Amino acid sequence: METFQNRVIGYGDFVDWPPSSPDLTPLDFLWGHIKGQAYATPPPTFQDLRRRITDACASVTPAMLHNVQREIQSRVQTCIVANGKHKPWTCP
Repeated sequence: METFQNRVIGYGDFVDWPPSSPDLTPLDFLWGHIKGQAYATPPPTFQDLRRRITDACASVTPAMLHNVQREIQSRVQTCIVANGKHKPWTCP
């Protein structure tokens, strides 16, 4: 709310976290990295796509994995503070 001056993104008001919230899986960053490299240009063949995905996975650095670890720790801590209850979703 502070970030967006009391404006909520979405329809209506807050959106409750679903029980299997994707907010607890911070791999979106890694998937975005891999997808960005694999599809930077349309792959001409399936084999080329496989090679690009393999190369993208190999390009993940320890620093990137550390950032993912830090992010998941933050998200788990948020759940602990909420005592496992659903809270309104807010932007980070």
